[in-house]
Amino acid sequence: MSDRYAASGAQTVTATPGDTVLTLIGLSLTRGKLYDLVFGTIGTPADAFIQWLLRRFTAAGTGTGVGEIPLDTDAPANQLTADENHTVEPTYAADSELLDFGVNVRASFRWVAAPGGELVVPATAANGIGLTPIAAGYSADVAATYHWEE
Repeated sequence: MSDRYAASGAQTVTATPGDTVLTLIGLSLTRGKLYDLVFGTIGTPADAFIQWLLRRFTAAGTGTGVGEIPLDTDAPANQLTADENHTVEPTYAADSELLDFGVNVRASFRWVAAPGGELVVPATAANGIGLTPIAAGYSADVAATYHWEE
């Protein structure tokens, strides 16, 4: 049986190439499976949209660590880690978009994996999955939450 964890992060939206709001970073010998993702704006709403890209990276970049919360209080400590507010962006692999959504900023969005359709974080140090919001002509703070199992 696997254990499940959650982490949340925030970032200010920028234009292309965007700043990563939240990463889930792998560790050697431990694979993770992202199964639930929630994101939206936490700023003043407007009639604009944000493109949200969930992509694989091969180097984690530099971000601020966030608290990873076990969904079961008896679970062991998590192995994968999460970062927000990146000052150095992760190195995203070419053609690595796992999910690509355009969402009006007045709405939040939730993606839940179909059984067996979870997005896998490889058991490779500093590799993982990152969520990047991109908006032209709109600036506000956004937030995202990941739920994963390991």
